[in-house]
Amino acid sequence: MLTRVSAARDVGAVVGGRRHQRRHRIGRRVAPTAALTADDEGDGGATGEVARRPAAASAFTAATKTAVNPFGARQSATKTAMDPFSGGGGTKVPTKAPTKAMPATRETPKYRDWDDVEVYEVPAGLRREGSIRNTSFVEYKSLEELFPNTKLSETFHGDAGFRTDIRRAMRDDLFIPDENLSPEKNAAMRSLSSSVHVNWFESATGYASLTKTFEKYGVVNLTGEHFIRALGGLCRTPCHGTLIDIASIGKQKIRHSWHQDSGYERFTVMLGFPAPTPSESLPPGVGVFTHAVKLSHALKQPNAQGSVIQWENYNHTECGTDVEFDVKYIARPVFGVGCEVMVYCDAHHVHSAPDEAHREAVWRFM
Repeated sequence: MLTRVSAARDVGAVVGGRRHQRRHRIGRRVAPTAALTADDEGDGGATGEVARRPAAASAFTAATKTAVNPFGARQSATKTAMDPFSGGGGTKVPTKAPTKAMPATRETPKYRDWDDVEVYEVPAGLRREGSIRNTSFVEYKSLEELFPNTKLSETFHGDAGFRTDIRRAMRDDLFIPDENLSPEKNAAMRSLSSSVHVNWFESATGYASLTKTFEKYGVVNLTGEHFIRALGGLCRTPCHGTLIDIASIGKQKIRHSWHQDSGYERFTVMLGFPAPTPSESLPPGVGVFTHAVKLSHALKQPNAQGSVIQWENYNHTECGTDVEFDVKYIARPVFGVGCEVMVYCDAHHVHSAPDEAHREAVWRFM
């Protein structure tokens, strides 16, 4: 189990005495690879110039092509050893406070379904100047929708070994060893038990390992490059070109650490990798994706533009707000057939790693 450096967000990685930092201009190559120290639902601050609200943001208001609500009613599941949901519907952040593990006796709160979750009314004192009311929130995409007639979706849900091999192949294609580190340390950085931060814009192998993995498992008409670029492309432009494979921290319960990665009107994309066996304490599909709170307005940025906005760092006494959100505002996304990919605008939510996770990993594109 990883240490509780920060179980709800990554605070950056120092490997072999060298800190990997992201470059600041959008479109330029990011630091090639960094191993992360903990389960990360938010990176150490987006960088680059403030983007205007993209016209594509209105896509969240349109109905998705699937009938599955991302945070909707609990779905039934066929509990198999392969996929419990197959039948269901680095930069250091100085403002980050450590996340404390929950006491073993604390029960998981009873959260509402997405349709019953209330929008949190951001008080005037915390609203970004000139912000308008948010009307669009989370959208789901399905693997079948993104990659039709490839057999990717059915293989992804039907074979846990395939999912693990995708994670392994991604490292083969995108991980760049640090020449200043020993082979042993580089191997530790890229291991499946470590969260790893890479650049998805380009691949030294031409994404060949992913392509071979698809061929091995009978996935047709799909290359590794198309797979990565189709998922990353859901971030729209501008985007940072970063991909983090966030490895599981096991069954440890944590406290939420609500934040935004940058506060920008930019989109984050998550691909879930469910655990191979069902959870004994969570509903089917819960614990794979990040938790979210819908915000009525964009939050003001108390730090440098593009840096992490940490909810707990606002002066809540002065604003008359609470550090902890009432359960009526907190939604837990549900992973399942037809809702394997989650897309959301950073400025429209605060989000946190699940207080109780159940997954092999989750990929986060920005």
